[in-house]
Amino acid sequence: GMVKLMRQNTQGLLATAEGMTYTDIKGTDIDGKPLALSDYVGKGNYVLVDFWASWCGPCRKEMPEVKALYEKYHAKGFDIVGVSFDNKEKAWKDAVKTMDLPWHHLSDLKGWQCAAAGIYGINSIPATLLVDPNGKIIANGLRAHQLAEKLAEIFGE
Repeated sequence: GMVKLMRQNTQGLLATAEGMTYTDIKGTDIDGKPLALSDYVGKGNYVLVDFWASWCGPCRKEMPEVKALYEKYHAKGFDIVGVSFDNKEKAWKDAVKTMDLPWHHLSDLKGWQCAAAGIYGINSIPATLLVDPNGKIIANGLRAHQLAEKLAEIFGE
């Protein structure tokens, strides 16, 4: 009940706190191959972990701006892993294709019961974590325009 929820929220706050090392999540990519955050996070790039879902209007609305940032900074060492809160595989894959999102995509297709929700205490999306090249969280909850400012700061634009 309530106590478990509070504990999960506290754990989530710690897991997403700036200065904390990120926590790994495993799932599959849109081709059904195993994928983990650790495949890309903490490997020398700045990585945005973007929690979203195909059915989330505000998430989809931000995608063009996020995509523009990816295109601008990817070659300089910026990467994105989209972590989907979908539970319908087709809806997830269709959204990735329709919006033409060129980065890495991970899901365990368990909706709100997904590992990401539990580990990071996420109860609303869009939600984001920005992780530095060593796997330390440097920002959380950045919306697209805030991400733009942060990346300009990091990459000296």
